[in-house]
Amino acid sequence: MNEPILKAVAMPPRLFWAPLAPAILNLAIQFAAVFILLAAYQLNPLWVIGLSVLPSHLILVALGAKEPHLSNMMKSQGPFMKTYHTIYPQRGRKLAP
Repeated sequence: MNEPILKAVAMPPRLFWAPLAPAILNLAIQFAAVFILLAAYQLNPLWVIGLSVLPSHLILVALGAKEPHLSNMMKSQGPFMKTYHTIYPQRGRKLAP
């Protein structure tokens, strides 16, 4: 019974040998850039993939080998910082909404 839980904790999910969350984020950004460059400059997509997607994914593979729980570290950061709007301008950070 403990084996699946220990396996999930010991070896987090991966996508092409890179941690899952950074790899998906990287591929989403890179493929959006591929389509933009393809539309703007009529470039061959294989050049863009070879010069930008592949090296950045290899960097993620190297970082994932050093820190296998990189996905969980990204998830633990939480949502983006909130900004609070106040009626009266003030300096510093306001703790109450």
